[in-house]
Amino acid sequence: MRIKINKSPEGLIQLGKAVGAKHVALGANSPLKGVEGIDDLVTLAADAETNHNSGKTLLEQAEAANQDRDNSLGQRGKLQPGTVRHIVTASRSVLIGQNKGQEHKLADWGYEVIDAPSTTSNPAKAAAKAAQKAAKTARVATKAAARVKTATA
Repeated sequence: MRIKINKSPEGLIQLGKAVGAKHVALGANSPLKGVEGIDDLVTLAADAETNHNSGKTLLEQAEAANQDRDNSLGQRGKLQPGTVRHIVTASRSVLIGQNKGQEHKLADWGYEVIDAPSTTSNPAKAAAKAAQKAAKTARVATKAAARVKTATA
């Protein structure tokens, strides 16, 4: 037979509270009176529960704040009017039009100006494209080697 100790925060808190309560209820007759720290168990479990509940509340608040932030920024989905992303994108377009040939001046506005032409804005796509190109080069080399081998045989 095994006696399981739940390792989840909620389960461990409940178990600590139950063991502590039983120990207190039995008082001097508790078989746990020699266990180091047993008299602190009820307080420790209560503190853990308070902190756990506080953490859950703060996590919910953080998730709501992050959602509000993302909505203001326009970070989700299509470009939405009235969001930071929409406004800075529109502003960039105006500034590029006004500074044709001198796009480096957009750095004065806080934009990151990259001198090299953009091949892709997605590093994962760039890596996938490079892998496809390498695989194609390898296939071509293999076919060429096979033709040379056939021609010399």
